[in-house]
Amino acid sequence: MTNNTGTDKYHKPIKDDDKHLNPLYDMKEVPKRTYQLGIAALVIGMGLSFYDASIGLYVSSFLIACFCFAMLMFILLKYNDAIENLPITIIILICGMIISATLFEGLETDQYLYFFPILVAVPIIVNLKQTRYRESLTYIAIILFSFCITVIAGRYINHLEDLTVAQVSKLAFFNRIVAISATILFAVAYIFFEEKYIHELTEQSQRVVDSRTRFLATMGHELRTPLNGIIGVINLLKQDHSIEQQDEYIQVLKYCSDHMLQQINNILDFNKIEANKLEIHPVSLNLEQLMQNVSMPFTSLYQEKGIALTTEIGPGLDAFVMVDDLRLIQIFNNLFSNALKFTEKGYVKLKATMKSSNETAIVVNFSIEDTGIGIAEEDQKQIFKGFWQVYDGNAKTLHGTGLGLNICMRLLNLMNSSLNLTSEKGKGSTFSFDLKLNYAQQKSNSVTDTGSEDNLTGTRILLTEDNQINMMVAKKVLINYKATVSSAFNGKEALDTLEKDAAYDVILLDLEMPVMNGYVAIYEMKKMYPKIPVIAFTASMVDQEMLTNLVASGFSDCITKPFQPHQLLSIIKKYVAKPVTVQ
Repeated sequence: MTNNTGTDKYHKPIKDDDKHLNPLYDMKEVPKRTYQLGIAALVIGMGLSFYDASIGLYVSSFLIACFCFAMLMFILLKYNDAIENLPITIIILICGMIISATLFEGLETDQYLYFFPILVAVPIIVNLKQTRYRESLTYIAIILFSFCITVIAGRYINHLEDLTVAQVSKLAFFNRIVAISATILFAVAYIFFEEKYIHELTEQSQRVVDSRTRFLATMGHELRTPLNGIIGVINLLKQDHSIEQQDEYIQVLKYCSDHMLQQINNILDFNKIEANKLEIHPVSLNLEQLMQNVSMPFTSLYQEKGIALTTEIGPGLDAFVMVDDLRLIQIFNNLFSNALKFTEKGYVKLKATMKSSNETAIVVNFSIEDTGIGIAEEDQKQIFKGFWQVYDGNAKTLHGTGLGLNICMRLLNLMNSSLNLTSEKGKGSTFSFDLKLNYAQQKSNSVTDTGSEDNLTGTRILLTEDNQINMMVAKKVLINYKATVSSAFNGKEALDTLEKDAAYDVILLDLEMPVMNGYVAIYEMKKMYPKIPVIAFTASMVDQEMLTNLVASGFSDCITKPFQPHQLLSIIKKYVAKPVTVQ
């Protein structure tokens, strides 16, 4: 599995709806222009070949025909991805054909005039925005060098084919007409393409403005709504001392905060994908076990709404495969959230089926089927766009940014897959996708025992955090998991604590702190206590580049704030678990 998005490298067509979502989309359509230039040169060459034959210059006609055949072959090779740089190949071929024609026919036939349309065509087939003029200068240098060779060869070398005065006159007149016409044609084409490019840039700028406006309006609503709930419930908690009511208020607080966290995470992931910084990192895990656990966080939510949540796992999936479990779970979470939002009765079913397998890989079909409101055919393409939602008159309480399905589609594109939809208005929907997963290489007979209980009994943790509220929350969560927690409010305090007692199983280290920050503290910790795993504990936007830098600095892993308790537990248990031998 890779992080490639299916661009030109893999010859996956970019749909019109996705063009402006794809950072690699070339608005100038340079590859397309190159093919068109090659075909134009091929047509002109064939015309020259027939004209030479018609006036009795059979050797020149055969020579030009050979060059045309070579050009056709190179165009076909490029189409099949056998060569990389088609523009320079075409330019070299045309220059070589003009030089050869001059050697056979002489300078008097004005073959050198064909360098002018080639020169005008260079800006059409070069994307100056990406090459910074380097490629253009290379092409121009080749053309000017070939022009000099042509002039020298025509002036000082006797031409190889005997031409009559009439043939020279006819050929010179024909070459002038064709060369001037081609130059004008390419100049007009260049102006046309530049106008089209400017128009596209203008439209794209307008789309960006519209997108930002829509984004701010959507996020303003989606973040203010749960925030309003949080502020309102806090005020109610101050007034109402009933234990029963307080439990209800706490549930509302949890729901609102979880909703805000989900929206923020969606925005961050969306921005990472837009910036082409999100990558897929497969790890080894048991696929059947993953499928059994993936729906667990939604069980209580579905029970409260009276909807059956079931999981069907086909045979052959009890195997260790390489998959990015975090991103796969994120896809399922978005699909489960949508199904819960749009389903009022009936069921939601997660299904995994093996489609095919061989010695090295397995192809699995995943689907989530619901009995919800369904999606009308005219809306089915729209729902995969960002900030777009299906509106249903009977479901006026809908919420969300409309980013969920867009993120699912983009994540699956990174996994060389796509999200498919089968739906009918009023009769539910089924979202499905196929994934090719490589079998994991089992290198040892041991597995990691993460413990059968969800606690950290016997685990000593040094929590380093300068924010009093974050310290209180994290410490309380860890104590509830039965961990023994010591506190430090900056890197220096943490080092002083370790100097007195270094018998800690794991260190949680904030990055931005006064006196000594986490970046400085980790250096000292790994130098003096290299065996203690240190986990970065940060509210920063952690992308893959930052995570790589943290690991290179000595951190074992990273937990981002705000966090869910089970996420904190899961990451810590990875580094305090004990290996056990498989019987």
